[in-house]
Amino acid sequence: MVENSVSGVEIKADNEGKGSAVPVLSAEKWSHEAIVARSNMRPVRREKLNRAANSGENPGFDFLQECWNDPALQIVIKKLLVKFPQWGIACVERVLVNWEK
Repeated sequence: MVENSVSGVEIKADNEGKGSAVPVLSAEKWSHEAIVARSNMRPVRREKLNRAANSGENPGFDFLQECWNDPALQIVIKKLLVKFPQWGIACVERVLVNWEK
């Protein structure tokens, strides 16, 4: 269950039979320390995503999951998923899904 911070409505994700999924944690309040840690990791993660874009090599669902909570990296990931559909990973309704599992 996820509560929509704008409307206050709870939303339940139905993920049965649809592979692995990672919910987007937008609208969640981040501590200052968490924001700083995320910002410090961004250049390293972006570099790995850029290498994947240039080589076509899948960085792995777990790595993409780690990056998914960073809004700036979500944009990069979405572009990669469009460019490399053969990876079997997609963004469906703002959720990262691994169709291979």
